[in-house]
Amino acid sequence: MNKRIGGVLAALALTAAAALPAAAPAAAAAWTLRWSPNPADDTVAEAFEGIEDDRSDSHPGVTHIYVSGGAYRFDMHTQDRDGDDRQRNEVKGMRTGGSSYLKILENETWRISYQMYIPTSLDATSSFTHIAQMKVPGSGAPLYTMSLPISGGTPKINVRYWDEAEQTHEVGNTNLEPIQGKWVDTTFEFKASDSGYLRWTLKDGSTTLVDKRLDNTDLWRGDDEYLRPKWGIYRSINSSGLQNTYLLVRNLQAYQLTGGGSTDPSAYEAEQGSFSGTARTASCSGCSGGTKVGWIGGGAGNAVTLNVQSAAAGARQLTVQGLVSGTRSFQVSVNGGAAQTVSLTGTDWNTPVSKTVSVQLGAGANSVRFFNDGASAPDLDRVTIQ
Repeated sequence: MNKRIGGVLAALALTAAAALPAAAPAAAAAWTLRWSPNPADDTVAEAFEGIEDDRSDSHPGVTHIYVSGGAYRFDMHTQDRDGDDRQRNEVKGMRTGGSSYLKILENETWRISYQMYIPTSLDATSSFTHIAQMKVPGSGAPLYTMSLPISGGTPKINVRYWDEAEQTHEVGNTNLEPIQGKWVDTTFEFKASDSGYLRWTLKDGSTTLVDKRLDNTDLWRGDDEYLRPKWGIYRSINSSGLQNTYLLVRNLQAYQLTGGGSTDPSAYEAEQGSFSGTARTASCSGCSGGTKVGWIGGGAGNAVTLNVQSAAAGARQLTVQGLVSGTRSFQVSVNGGAAQTVSLTGTDWNTPVSKTVSVQLGAGANSVRFFNDGASAPDLDRVTIQ
């Protein structure tokens, strides 16, 4: 090729490149609300993909799953059967209208939260009692379960991950009796991947009872069409002392992690932390998940504490995302150690700003406390660990 032709071609290539629009920056990862049924407006059939109400017709003429007092209610009677040795009254999947429902697909990250009421009649059992599951359509073992076992003679509530060989691995547990007869908040956060993660939190008001995360979980089994959650009562009859009972769930919400930016699962929402003093949640239009924690600082004890995980001990980068009009500061203490100051400058209380600092974490769970005993602190949206 002679130099003149080569020069013309090069010029044309540059002109074509200049004419192309600049690539848009990747959107920041954020939790996007995908599903939030309201029992006041959405019937059981309108809220869920499918209903498994006494499939064996063991209790004719009785509806076991229905709306009651602003919640979805699941009744279970001792005569109910779903096969010879078990009982099941459950709903499955997340319906968004008509024939439309959500499918949790490979490599997607989701957060499913709700409130539940476990009466004293719904007790732990020596054989299985599940009150929530994640499964794939069709038969087969669940990917995780929330259950009510008796462990060492003590009634418990726990979450277990089921691997491909159907071996179970406990994510976390706590005593059942202190949370019976009251509304409690629970959240499952997970990545549907061959090497995903599963995080379970359980809160009684502002007190965090469980905040555990299990990494390297196979939450995608290769040929899964999609995943879908289940709620209700599914229990074995091979336990003594079974009673007529029920379960209530309300404020169901499913968020999907969306955006073309980083989807680092090591993100921790402030509202999932433990609060003390005046610290409390508030709505926030610009925040991840639409919620923040405010009223931090301005006196001793007004704080929020997050339980963050680290695969190994060492220095990590902590990015604090907060909101402030002007400039305010957090004091940040890791595992009770000396605090460092993290200052944020912003324009309003609905537009997050961030700052990254280096912290020393231990392997496993770490406690990160945000406070300011001497002055009001920013509001806190979330933190990420890298």
